[in-house]
Amino acid sequence: MNELTFLDLVILRKIDSESTVEKFGPLINTSFFETANLLGTVKIKGYINIESSVGGSSRVTITDAGSSILAVASQRAKEPLEPLDNAILHAVASGARELEALQNAINVRSADLAFHIFKLVSQGLMDYEVRSAKVRLLLTEAGFNATGAVRVQQTLADALPPKEEQAKPQEPQQQQQAAAQQSQQEAGEQQARQEKAFAPPWVKPEDVKPKEDVAHLLSDEHGKKHPHSHKEASHKPEAKKLSPEEAKRQERRRRFISKLEYYFVEYAPYIILIIVVLLIFTGALYLSFTRVP
Repeated sequence: MNELTFLDLVILRKIDSESTVEKFGPLINTSFFETANLLGTVKIKGYINIESSVGGSSRVTITDAGSSILAVASQRAKEPLEPLDNAILHAVASGARELEALQNAINVRSADLAFHIFKLVSQGLMDYEVRSAKVRLLLTEAGFNATGAVRVQQTLADALPPKEEQAKPQEPQQQQQAAAQQSQQEAGEQQARQEKAFAPPWVKPEDVKPKEDVAHLLSDEHGKKHPHSHKEASHKPEAKKLSPEEAKRQERRRRFISKLEYYFVEYAPYIILIIVVLLIFTGALYLSFTRVP
């Protein structure tokens, strides 16, 4: 009995006085070969007999063991619901709709699971369908009303965000502005580091300042000397903004000039030495030619 499955009970209930192997497949929505394998398995368990005939149909009959199994299942189907029945309903509501998945979720013997599923089906809490030798379990309206409220609450709880996230206000506009200013400041610092990397060797690191700071100092100094220049400057048209391509060309030109200055200062002693050697050599040649008679 421990090897009994709910599919075995389904097969036993479908057998009548006219059942044959050849005509049994449509009753369980299964192909002929799969039906033959299922009936052979149930026969090995001792629940049915298959009477083979040459050139005719193979009749299927229930044995005494199979009849006793059906009697026990019918008797237990009249019992009230137990905790295991509720666990099965909750497991099916959670997604364990096949026998193997349900048995793994409940972790009980196959025979006990088969009797309890038979009880739930008999009491109208569950239904089933067989396809390709597999049983798929479904909840009825009564079964859903018994466990569906819990399932719906869990689904809504998983779908909704936590209460802390719900109560959390949206980010103020001031924080967004502060974040934008911080990003601009980081971009300015990165540009300053790039300019510092290409600065000539005679320029000290502390003397390198961002363009905005230098422009601000120059504007303050100019404002002190010429207080009326601010008013005149306000009426002057603004400088034409450079396009992205022009800005890139200007940046490459500035870096190229900085590199030339750097290399010139770095190799200036060697250049001077080469010039002095060339002058000495030229002077020696000139003297040698002038002394020739």
